[in-house]
Amino acid sequence: MSDFFSARRITGAVLALTAIAVSVLLTWRYFPLEPDVANSPLVWRGFLNEGFSVFRDWRPTPDNWYFTVYPVNFLFFLLTGQDGRLPLIISTALFISLSAIIACAMLNQSGKKPVSFLALLALTCLPAFVLREGFASHPFSHYSTSFFGVVALALVFYNLHRQALWIALLYSLLSFFASVADPWFLATYYLPLLLSLIYLSGKKQVAKHHLLLYLITFVLSFTHAPQRWFGLPNQAFTIQPLSQWWMNAQWVWQVLGKSLNLFFIDNALTQGLSLLVWLCVLIYAFTVAIKASWQARLIALCSLFSIAAIIASFIISYDMPESNSARFFGNVIFFSILLTSLAAMIQRNRLLIVCLLLFPASSLYSYSQSQQPLVNQQPLADEYIAFLQRHQLYYGYSDFWLQANIVNWFSQGKIHITAVWFDPENYHIRFDVVRGQTMASWLTPEFINAAPARQFVAIPAVADSHPHSQANQQLAAIKTQLGQPDEILIFHQRTLFVYNKNIALLAH
Repeated sequence: MSDFFSARRITGAVLALTAIAVSVLLTWRYFPLEPDVANSPLVWRGFLNEGFSVFRDWRPTPDNWYFTVYPVNFLFFLLTGQDGRLPLIISTALFISLSAIIACAMLNQSGKKPVSFLALLALTCLPAFVLREGFASHPFSHYSTSFFGVVALALVFYNLHRQALWIALLYSLLSFFASVADPWFLATYYLPLLLSLIYLSGKKQVAKHHLLLYLITFVLSFTHAPQRWFGLPNQAFTIQPLSQWWMNAQWVWQVLGKSLNLFFIDNALTQGLSLLVWLCVLIYAFTVAIKASWQARLIALCSLFSIAAIIASFIISYDMPESNSARFFGNVIFFSILLTSLAAMIQRNRLLIVCLLLFPASSLYSYSQSQQPLVNQQPLADEYIAFLQRHQLYYGYSDFWLQANIVNWFSQGKIHITAVWFDPENYHIRFDVVRGQTMASWLTPEFINAAPARQFVAIPAVADSHPHSQANQQLAAIKTQLGQPDEILIFHQRTLFVYNKNIALLAH
């Protein structure tokens, strides 16, 4: 009993709780409000009404989140009795803080030294850039998926001593379902863990049947078998032209320089210097860890494979690089801190310790430079809801990015807007195609016929003085498709055509 309440255990518990509290505060500060955030609340409401059939009704993106983020969010909806921001902030913060806590626990297993608490600090106090542009504070982000990869890594880590079949089955199934929920997991955790297990199996540290089990689940996931089983969309991997590779490499340099900044000030020079320092540190850390225990080798190999895989796959396959491409590199931050901390525990080196101190210090400074979330559409959505209610508009169709799902969420179902596709060629509404991140049932005759007679279409265009402008063509196309509206309203760079009849029945 005295050992259970030892000073070290009490300190660890206090630091873990502090990490959770800090993560909640940081997530609250940088939590974005934009259309994607409404997914969990809308699917949760559908689940309460339809049961599990809602997962056939909802049309997800290739990152469907069904087996990762949704169950956790649903749990906190249930525990808090609401589906607003609070449960989403709690679940998102836990993905961040528990990843840091698990990393600290693995390091403590390798050697009980204070360096592990530096890792906890660094992985909890992520830079504002990572929380904002890296989407770590977003409830649907690859950083959330990363948590499940961290759990899988920890299970492999602990099973090197236990060699238990049930643990191997657990991390195999966890990896399988995480990759089905988010294909990003394949390159960042699934393949790196598989390659690490192959190496360790060759060294007689992992049972062959454990490796075979993991390999089978990997092949099933890699070949998109689950997507065919469950009727889910899959993500095609397309190799980009060589000219795009160079552009992507430049973006990798920039976003990783910002994400791993050690020098407080953010500019091209500090980004480059930070990356050069980290490159030296990680090469040294790898050479130290790969010569240590088998658990240390696991971390070293998985770190190397994960960092290399996501950078390489981004460079050769991505076609729309920008600042928020930082969202793809959360695993790089995690493994950089984990591997550096591990090496510092094995072989004390001042440069490693300095990096582990500078990184969270620079992150803390970044909070004073970036104080707002990347996107906050709540004021606009609240104003939009008031505008619609003022004009007695409770049912309509809209472009997805015009706060359609946010209005559905914030209005508690009092206003319903179905996000629809606008044909890029003729600008007509495609009532025959279900847009992703909506319910298929919203375009069924039963749902349409039950709608109120007064309806609207929100079009992302406002008439101007140029007869052949794209905006005027868009508006004219909807009039051609649906007829002359009974009213025309303007709200924040969008035009609302109001009809006192069922819009979907007018379409031709």
